[in-house]
This record gives sequence, C-alpha cells and structure tokens, in this order.
Amino acid sequence: MTYLTAAAQEPDAAAPRAAELAKKVRASLVAIEPAGRDGEVAGVGTGFVIAADGLIATNMHVIGEGRPLRVELPDGRRLEVTGIHAWDREKDLAVIRVAATDLSAVELGDSAALAQGDYVAAMGNPLGLRFSVVEGVVSAMQEVDGQNMVQLAMPIERGNSGGPLLNKEGQVVGIVSLRSALTANLGFVMPVNDLRTLLEHPAPVAMKNWLTIGALSEKIWKPNGGRWTQRAGVIRARERNDAAFGGRTLCIHQPDPPELPCEISVRVKFDDESGAAGLLFCSDGADTHYGFYPSSGGLRLTRFEGPDVSSWTILEQVKSNAYRPGEWNLLRVRLEEERIQCFVNGELAITSQDKVLRGGRAGLCKFRQTEPDFKDFRLSKEGGAGDPVADAVNALIKSAASGETLSAEAKATLAAYPDTVREIVEREAAALEKRAASLRVQAVEAHEQMIIKRLAELLAARESHDSDLTRAAFLLSRLDNPEFDAAQGMAEVDRMAEELKASLSGDDKSSPEKTLAALHRWMFQENGFHGAYEDMNNRANSYLNEVMDDREGMPITLCILHREFARRLGLGVTGRNFPGHFMNQLQLPGEPSRDVFIDAFDRGKVLTEAETTALLLDLNQELPAEDAWKPVSDTDVILRILNNLTANAESAEDDRRVLRYLNAAIAIAPDASHQRLQRLLLHAKNGRKQQALEDAARLIEQEPPGIDIQRVRELMESLR
Repeated sequence: MTYLTAAAQEPDAAAPRAAELAKKVRASLVAIEPAGRDGEVAGVGTGFVIAADGLIATNMHVIGEGRPLRVELPDGRRLEVTGIHAWDREKDLAVIRVAATDLSAVELGDSAALAQGDYVAAMGNPLGLRFSVVEGVVSAMQEVDGQNMVQLAMPIERGNSGGPLLNKEGQVVGIVSLRSALTANLGFVMPVNDLRTLLEHPAPVAMKNWLTIGALSEKIWKPNGGRWTQRAGVIRARERNDAAFGGRTLCIHQPDPPELPCEISVRVKFDDESGAAGLLFCSDGADTHYGFYPSSGGLRLTRFEGPDVSSWTILEQVKSNAYRPGEWNLLRVRLEEERIQCFVNGELAITSQDKVLRGGRAGLCKFRQTEPDFKDFRLSKEGGAGDPVADAVNALIKSAASGETLSAEAKATLAAYPDTVREIVEREAAALEKRAASLRVQAVEAHEQMIIKRLAELLAARESHDSDLTRAAFLLSRLDNPEFDAAQGMAEVDRMAEELKASLSGDDKSSPEKTLAALHRWMFQENGFHGAYEDMNNRANSYLNEVMDDREGMPITLCILHREFARRLGLGVTGRNFPGHFMNQLQLPGEPSRDVFIDAFDRGKVLTEAETTALLLDLNQELPAEDAWKPVSDTDVILRILNNLTANAESAEDDRRVLRYLNAAIAIAPDASHQRLQRLLLHAKNGRKQQALEDAARLIEQEPPGIDIQRVRELMESLR
C-alpha cells in the first residue's frame, strides 16, 4: 500500500465550502446516545438517515450490544428506536430503525470512485459538540485489521464515530469509524459500498429482543408503558407513560399469584413525593387493578377500573408515622375474600372491606414523573408474622437513640439480618452523624466478613459439588452488592437450565458435538450472551448476577455460566486459566480423543489446540506456561476474578474496595503471597500498623518465592 500525507496534497480547487455541504446534509444527521451498564448515557456518537421511513446508519461500536439507545435530530426531536435492521461487528457497521416516516435521507455515493487527494468533509458530534463539520482530503486506501478502509488527513475526535464522510457533491462515500492512535489529524472510515452490501442482507431484530442491558425477564415481568429495567436485584421505573392518564405505568408479575388469602410485598424508594409508586394487585394486565402506594407523603389504596380519573376510586388515604419519605419502605398487602389489609414497614395502615376486584395478577405501578426503585418483591400464602427486618431495624434505632447497650436477644435478631445495619445508618446519619459513621463501618465489615467466611467455607469443602463454582461466583457478587440474593441467582440458573433442556431435540442429544452446538445456539444466539467488547473494564463484568442480567461479561464469568449449563447437559467442561483470556475445554470422544477449547467471550467459538495456541500467542506475544493447559481449580477461578476487581479498584483509587478484595483472596488462599504483600503495603499506607505487622510476620515466616523478604524485614522495622 502507498502512504501519502496531507502535506503532499492540494485540495480540489472545485471543492465546495464545508458550510454548503453541512447545510445540505445537516437535516439527515442524528446524535446517538447509548446507555451504559448503569442505565445512564454513556457518551454520544453519530448516525445519518439513509431511508426516509426510519433507517439510520452508524458504527456498531456506537450502539454497542444489547444497549438502550436514544436518537436526537438537529431540530431537537427525540426518535424511538424500534429495532436493529442490520449489523456487522467485523466492519463496525450498524443500521438502526426508528419510529418515523418523514425523515430527510442522504444520497449514497460510490466509495470505489475515491482517489488520493480527493476533497472530503465529515460531519458528527465530536466531544459532544453537536452536528459539527470538518474538511480534509483522502490520504490513501489502507488495510486495517483485515478491513479495507479509507485513510483521511483531517482531525477526527470521539463523537465523530458513525458520521458520514461526504464527497464534493454531498454524497456519502464512507462512515467514520476510528481515529489514529498516533496523531489527531489522521482517521479512518469504512467505505460506503460496505454499507450497501450490508443493506442487501438485513437481519432485523426488534428492540425488545435486542436489549439485554438491564432487561427484565419476559417470563417473570411484563411492563406496560414507561421504561422498566433491573440491576443487581433492584427494579427501576423510569419515564412516564404519556399515553395514560397521570403517566401511569405498570409492570405485571407473570407467575400466577397463590389462592386467597395471600400476601404481596415489595420495598420501594423514590425521592419525588409529588408522584406515587407501589404495589398493584387483582390486575387484568391493563387498566383494572387495585393500587397501594405512597403519594404526597401519605398512603393510598385505590381501585382502578378504567383508563381515566373518572373510573378511579380512592378507597383510603392516610398518613402514617411508619412511612419514611425518601428511604426504602416495605409495602405489604394481605388480600382476603372479605377484606384488604395494607401495611407499611410492619404497621397496619389501611383496612378496607372493598370486594369489587378479586383474582388477577400482582405487580408494580408508578404515576407521574416519579422515578422509583423496587426490590424484594414477594408473593406468598403466609402472613401475619409482621416484618422481622423492620423489627430488627426498630430495635437498633431505639438503642441508638437511648445510648443503651443492645440486649443479647436484640443482637441475635440483628445477626440474622446483617444488611439492615447498613439501612439504619443511612436513616440515622443526619441526626447521629458521629454514631452513624461508626455503625456504617461496622455494617460493611460485618457484611464482608460474613460473605468472605461463607466463600472460604464453600471453596474449602471436602465434598465439592459441580455447582460450587457458580455458587461461589454468586457469593462473590454479594461482596459489592449486599442487596443481591445469591439463592435467587442459583434459582434463575436452575430455571434457565430447565429451559435449555426442554429446547433440545433428540438429534441434539445424539453426540457431545451436537449437544455442545445446541448449547451454544441456545446460550449465545437465542439468549444473547456475549463479550463486553465495548465496556470490558466495567466491574459489572465480574459480577455473575449482572452478567446474567445483561447477557454481557468478561471471558471468565461467561465461562463459569457456560460450564454450569454444559454440566447440566452432561458435558464435562473444565476451565483453563490462560493469561489474558480465560477459556473452557471439552474432550470429545473418538480414536484418538480430541480436546476442543471454547471461547465463551466470542459467542462460544470452538477452537482446536493449535488455534487456541495461535490466539494466545497473538494476545500475549508469548506462549502460555505448561500449567495453563491444565484444568483450573475453583479457588483459582475466584482468585482471578478478585484480581480483576482489585485492579479496577486500584485504577479508581478506592482503597476500601482494594482491601475488601485482598481480604477475600487471602481468606480463600492463605498462601497467596503477592496479595498478602499488597495488603501489607495498603495497611502501612493507611496507618493500620498492627495489621501490617501481622502480614509482614507471615511473609517472613513463609519466605515465598518472588518476594523480597529483606525488603519486608526493613518495612517491618520501620513500622515498629
């Protein structure tokens, strides 16, 4: 290939002014805002309209995989993204469809006609500056990572990605894809002819099927208006339903409720008390249901029998001292044939004899602009025992207010609910700041100690079970996500495994090869599990529950799930702790038997040993050690995840999290000398001399290889 710099070129004298091109194309430009793992906007990219009935071209890396998208026109209009029309990850191209029929489309040119020195202009949203234009020339045609691309001599910034490259006639001849790592005045675009080829082979996917980031399981929840997502056990309701009176949005729980009498409960928190959010029950799935919810600082029980206010009946509206505005509140409804009882934080607030509605489903509701969070939704036959969590909370509040020591009975109650301490601290911090700070530390440490102790016990158990690694990974997620229920995580794995088994045909079970192929079809195609190519450093990739929630993760967490599902199908899959890229391995029968390696990060790609060696050599520029080809222990898998989390916390300069992960690593592997040295230095840095001395003494006693023991002795003396 020939390289030609911008300095050696003269722009086409007949080229139009950039302003003329911008005026011609501007109405076709859009800003695209993908959401990150936390549901918030994670940057801005560019796209351009290629069909008036709603097709928009952009980069694959702009939209990401499975992410919600927001699209905005230059006139400020927001467009609903209804689906992904086509995409090609290798060429970094994507076409999305929006709900519109009156858009202004660009004219596509012929990228094969481009030549060195041709005038070009690019439009986009660099660094968030909306709908900007920049001009330059074509430097060369280059091959980049196996793709033929157009090299430009012009400044390309973040936010230009996905924007159109225009020739002097205002036709799109390329799609801006990436900037050079060497200089700001060098960029590359995909030729528009590759976009034409992609449009000839669309693979339309509805947005509801594309979304995996924070998506609710359709088998458990059915939203009705608004935007409902979930994260680490918390369901979030965002956006109002403008099509419904009062912005009412519902989320219906799909499993049938138990027969009467029964109880429905949930914890809810929101800041905007002018709105309302809480429980619904006896629902027909649409406009008819009861609702019990906080509103304007009080509590309401309402019967809804239609879409407008004339068909709504407020049965009771009360104030309750038990309700805590702006905090988590437990709402509970006991539904009987003859009456309805409504509780808040364990106290009876409303009793109604209304019997108009019975049967139907339960769920969640919100009104107006309120943006509530929900957790711990429950349906049960049992009731009447009050709320033990609330009882434990109240006991600690009284003790904190009086300054008296908790009784042994009260301490035992709190020990059964360690997470409640954290909530108490949050509530009492304003009035008892000094005491609250101490309680907060105690609560976090108690939670960490409990999780680390259980994790170490599970991994050290003599009688290991095949699913212990999955359970351990869920426990590890609880270190940073105390609200997550590991038992619920395993229950979801069980449910999905049964779904997987039911999807297999007789032919799928005829050989290990066909069973493996069926597993990959179900896991990576039908359920959308994929590698976090766009967001690899997000610590959510290390939490198995969030990997399941979003269908997105790093190699090691995806391999844990792959191994678990494979085990349920009778496949003896084991892990390989390769540097830089964790993989699974399966030995297939035959003469001779052969090992295949599975890259769960790359949607279950199956590799031979030679192909795996080539991949690892390309990633690391050296061959892995011989031990890396041996099956890895569950403890080493968890250690590797902890190392990933430690590196993430160090980059964020979060010493508290670093210490948490090092404590866990040393608990499950007491001889982890490098982690112990790291903890020693962290203790010394933060003035915890006694803990630092204990770690130093242990290292000196062990004299592990790779540790400068003389340096440890010197540090020990300086601490003394």
